[in-house]
Amino acid sequence: MRVITYRITLLEPTLVTALEGDPNEAVAFDYLPGSVLRGAVIKRYLRARNLTQLDAVDTDARRLFFDGTTRYLNGYPLDRRGRRTLPTPQSWQREKGNERDVFDFAVEMRDEYEKQWQGVDKPFCALSNEGEQKVHLVQPDRHITVHTARTRRFGRAMPAHKIDPSKDDTQGAVYRYDALAPKQTFEAAILCNDSDVTHLKSWLRGDAILGGSRSGGYGLSRFEVLKDEALDTWREASGTLIPDVDGKLIITLLSDALLRDHNGQFVVDPQVVTRTLSERMGISLSPYKHAGEAAPSRWAYLRGETVGGFNRKWGLPLPQALAVKMGSVFVYEKPNMDDRELKERLQKLEAEGIGERRAEGFGRVAVNWHTEAELKVDPTKPRPTIQTTPISPGSDSEILLKRMVERMLRRRLDERLVSKANTIRIDNAPHNSQLSRLRNILHDELRKEQPDPQRVRDFLDQIRERNTARKQFERARIDSTPLLEWLENTLQKTEENAWKAILGFQMGDARNVGGLTAALTDALRIEYVLRFMDAVLARAIKNRRKEEKQP
Repeated sequence: MRVITYRITLLEPTLVTALEGDPNEAVAFDYLPGSVLRGAVIKRYLRARNLTQLDAVDTDARRLFFDGTTRYLNGYPLDRRGRRTLPTPQSWQREKGNERDVFDFAVEMRDEYEKQWQGVDKPFCALSNEGEQKVHLVQPDRHITVHTARTRRFGRAMPAHKIDPSKDDTQGAVYRYDALAPKQTFEAAILCNDSDVTHLKSWLRGDAILGGSRSGGYGLSRFEVLKDEALDTWREASGTLIPDVDGKLIITLLSDALLRDHNGQFVVDPQVVTRTLSERMGISLSPYKHAGEAAPSRWAYLRGETVGGFNRKWGLPLPQALAVKMGSVFVYEKPNMDDRELKERLQKLEAEGIGERRAEGFGRVAVNWHTEAELKVDPTKPRPTIQTTPISPGSDSEILLKRMVERMLRRRLDERLVSKANTIRIDNAPHNSQLSRLRNILHDELRKEQPDPQRVRDFLDQIRERNTARKQFERARIDSTPLLEWLENTLQKTEENAWKAILGFQMGDARNVGGLTAALTDALRIEYVLRFMDAVLARAIKNRRKEEKQP
């Protein structure tokens, strides 16, 4: 047997729907189920063999997809170091309000009544040994969108009674998708025969579409094969399997498990789990008893979950079943047998798993994976990687990018201009007619591609020659400076550095995107100086009108 590990990078939001939410909502899993990944491989298989559908009698199809010989494990997210995470054990608890320390009750029981304990809220984790036992908790990013249902007849959302007069308006036309966000990478594995490795690896490359709402911009992903290795040298939980943790066997479910009781019903029952494990290993397992206890108390930490699916061949949902949730933990007494023989049986258990639908990744287990009573949560957050693509000079991409950085610069300058202008007040302002004449000159220049401040200077010279207008502009003050002098001084600050001081401009305001930065041209500097003067005058006119309306 061989193991093929591969990665799936989401290029679009991906909707692998779980049985959650209300009727007008679709909520995706936090991971990529093995059944979905198997479906993507089936599509490649059909294309490679020029088939339209699978033949259930065909021996190759049964071996690759149905009888459990080939098993498609779930795709779990990567941590900040690029390692595949695993479901967080249900036995992990932390004190309320303490986000840094995690305690494993399966390794060491603590007094539950002494402190307020609560479970770990992140669904996935990765262990790391760096001097002290650390754990990195992972929560996949989500992409939530609200959609409006459309009818084929009208091409838009319509009330139910207009589509069918026999119906009322109780049917909603709005629904929500809670999907996995794009630009995330998941890692999965396939367990297969040696003879199938070459074909499977060829089907695990390139783009594929996963999940639902494929025609609505959801599900595009990219597959990449990492490596293949012998099953004997590979372990899903990584590290080396040890058969003893202080006389215990700590068995953790790495995926949901579908188990039936004696009546054939799917159940979430620790006794059924124990019976299944005992039958699979060929030995009798006994729940662990804590020191001083006559009978076992807390030896099972489990939750249940309803699982389903969708069969695209039938166009129907699969029957729902009750499963033991991934991350459930069971603690047993170490069997009284040779360590070497016990290790062989435990390795076989990890390789084969338990329960039904193991071809779809159900029933994966790990033995003695987490063995520390206390762990430290690694608070380090992943650093986003920014990839830049060279842009050809003169290309449409460069033109578009230049337009983007110029708009970003102008938006920042507009914010600076408004903020600065609102701090300036003209006391004893001239009549609005005088200010409006000056604003008309400013507006005429601002309409030009290359504004010229000389025309504004000429107009200010004309004001000095007119006695009445000059007195009004000299009597008006900004702080202690006459308005006419302030206007003349502001016009002189169109140089490269002086205009920045007026608006409080900083070099960080000109953002660098893709290696391009907006140019601070002469036309831009003159434009914003004139706009700044116009904003100050406009505020003065507005204030004077308010004063004139007051009784």
